[in-house]
Amino acid sequence: MISVIIIQYNNNHLTKNAIESFLKYHKNNFEIILVDNNSTEPGATNFTKDFPDLKIILSDKNLGFGAANNLAAQKSSGDILLFLNNDVIIISEFIKKIEHEFNKDSSIGIIGPKLLNQDKSLQLSCGNLPSISTEFLDKILYSAVDRKNKLALNYIDRKFFKKEEKQWVTGAALFITRKLFLELNGFDESFFMYFEDKDLCARAISNGKKVLYFPESFLIHLRGGSFSGPNQKFLNQKYRESQLIYYKKHKSKLEQLLLRKYLKFTRK
Repeated sequence: MISVIIIQYNNNHLTKNAIESFLKYHKNNFEIILVDNNSTEPGATNFTKDFPDLKIILSDKNLGFGAANNLAAQKSSGDILLFLNNDVIIISEFIKKIEHEFNKDSSIGIIGPKLLNQDKSLQLSCGNLPSISTEFLDKILYSAVDRKNKLALNYIDRKFFKKEEKQWVTGAALFITRKLFLELNGFDESFFMYFEDKDLCARAISNGKKVLYFPESFLIHLRGGSFSGPNQKFLNQKYRESQLIYYKKHKSKLEQLLLRKYLKFTRK
């Protein structure tokens, strides 16, 4: 069985759409667990009455992404966990093939499906683990893709066309075996949000497990839809905090120093 875990902080219309679209294509062998991370919008969980089988956890504070997912995982029953953002739209049945991949290869620990933008173009959702050089190159690529640069779009269409081992896949839609998640003690809760998915993947690889990008399964990700509004300064702050935590945990002293120098120079 698969336990689908969704975290919500406001924007309950996105959560409702995500659950409705999931149920449209999936009928059995799953449970859905929703954690409301102390939403501030009135009636944030009123919609849940439309889903009688939904398991709901109401947090009395905003735990952050990793800690809220850990809380839900403790209450889950599935042998595979799917951490799913609430700003996704399911457009087909997408979990059976992924279950099959886990079942046929016990060395696989984490799988990420292909993510699409709303216009069905490819969204970058996997890659090499962070370093000064990879983050710099990724930033150039992401910017070119966002500008719809033809060379960049052709490049990613070729590069992300087939199933392939990667160093990380995004937490927006991340499958992991329950056994491995418990062995890793879940998400590192020192990351409030951002980089916790890369950290989890890095630890899975260190534990001898594969991280697989699997484009045969796909869904739409609205990319930041669950964090729209006047919170950009807060989000930027959390991104930088998590970036520094990741580098301290996984990178050399030199790369930590270079990152701090860069952030100071650019005033980020």
